[in-house]
Amino acid sequence: MTDIQFIAGVFTVGLCASGVLVYRITRVQQDTIRDLTNKLMAKDYGEYKAYQQPVVAEDKPKRKSLSYHDDPDIVDDEDTSRH
Repeated sequence: MTDIQFIAGVFTVGLCASGVLVYRITRVQQDTIRDLTNKLMAKDYGEYKAYQQPVVAEDKPKRKSLSYHDDPDIVDDEDTSRH
């Protein structure tokens, strides 16, 4: 391995490491900005804490098919108990 290849390898590793470092710093700054924006926009502390809670997806109730010809891919619990 020549000296120029070694220098190029060190430069490449350093460039990748600096890219990861810049990404992490930017990510932390954006999280801080988002948190401060939520705190500023909330009308009281309770609303601010509500912004920090994770959003929970509600399960939609499964509709009952009208007939087999309407939804042939939906299998009801009643249909499986008959067989």
